[in-house]
Amino acid sequence: MRINQDEVAERLAAVRAARNADAEVAAMAGASPRLWLAVDDGARRHPQGHRGVLARALGRDGRLREAALTRLDERIALPVLAIRAADWVPQVRERARRECLRHLFRDPMTAVDLFPFACLLRPRAQGEWLAVTLEGMLRTPEVRSATLASPDVLTRRTVYTSGRADVGELTTGLQDADLKIRLACAARLAGSTDPEVLHLLRSSGTAALRARAVRDPADALPALADPASLVRAYAQFVLRRAGEDPAPHYRKLVTAAASPGAVAGLGETGTEADGALLLPLLADPRPKVRAETVRALRHLRVVPVDRLAPLLADPSPRVARQVVLALRGCATEIDEAALRRMLDPGQPGLRRRNAFQLLSARDTWTRLALDLRLLLGPDEPLRETARNDLHNWFAHGSATTYTAPRGERAAELRDLVSRAEPLLGEARARVLRLFL
Repeated sequence: MRINQDEVAERLAAVRAARNADAEVAAMAGASPRLWLAVDDGARRHPQGHRGVLARALGRDGRLREAALTRLDERIALPVLAIRAADWVPQVRERARRECLRHLFRDPMTAVDLFPFACLLRPRAQGEWLAVTLEGMLRTPEVRSATLASPDVLTRRTVYTSGRADVGELTTGLQDADLKIRLACAARLAGSTDPEVLHLLRSSGTAALRARAVRDPADALPALADPASLVRAYAQFVLRRAGEDPAPHYRKLVTAAASPGAVAGLGETGTEADGALLLPLLADPRPKVRAETVRALRHLRVVPVDRLAPLLADPSPRVARQVVLALRGCATEIDEAALRRMLDPGQPGLRRRNAFQLLSARDTWTRLALDLRLLLGPDEPLRETARNDLHNWFAHGSATTYTAPRGERAAELRDLVSRAEPLLGEARARVLRLFL
């Protein structure tokens, strides 16, 4: 999370201007642990006079920092003690650590307030002590419960990965808002047969958690059509490990009631012969199914241009994108005039970009003619795209172009180069003429 440097400067100025404890508390009121660390860093980067206790505790002079630690107001003592417990000066560090232990002995729940600082300070050379000390206190259920309820995500992560959380707490962690926590809890619950754990894994919105619920063929079958490729891969692996081919299961699923996951799975495990099962789904009313069908056909190397080209006009952008990917390798089989019509200014922007990609994929000279034509056109997004594509060809493609245009294409290019020379520059126009 980025810290607002203006706020750091304002807080630091308020700390330096403070003449009593109430003013010091007000200066840092509501400050996050990250902001505390930023103010501490700023106090040393831009040293000034240290009049208040807090300013001295954050300053450059180690003797002043050490002396200030026992005079801090209780309302702001913990953040400063946590920071100074990782101080680079041994005397300051030891004094701060003794004060931290005193607070923790008096009230173990103080650990909840110190944990966010410990997590941020841990990477420092002397930052390990506080984190280790607080982790030791997680043996106490009350402390652990309070830290797990902390809004600070780093604190919760530390608790869940410390090995102190019990099964019930790990189960609750499967529903945490933080992905790393959910994954850590799932890893620690690996192998659990608890029905609640299995239900949470299977119903999770996180693919990695659903994948962990796939342990045997009985789990794998319902997971075969999962929307996530990770879960499908786990399910396919489990079936293969048990000696089963997942492809027949996908064929049944696609025939019975095709879902996007089932269609994708058939594309991952089937053969070219399965194209016949998939082709009718190009007309499915659901955009996700149409998009996955095109993707599956591409994976199976079944690319019927006559069936896919009309889908370039599909109202769903995800379908059109998949069609472009499928047709790039056979762009010369698509009617060039039809693609040029898709470039008309009245066409939707996505359709025009898709047509540009496919025309560019036909061959080098179609690509360059298209770029030059768009470069000479009105100022629009495609003109900038064409300019960038030309730059890319001059930088990388021209040195590996070993053919020359012929007939009408050569004549078209000569005309376009002459007209575009003021935009291209004399040097680049000369390079193009070498090929003509």
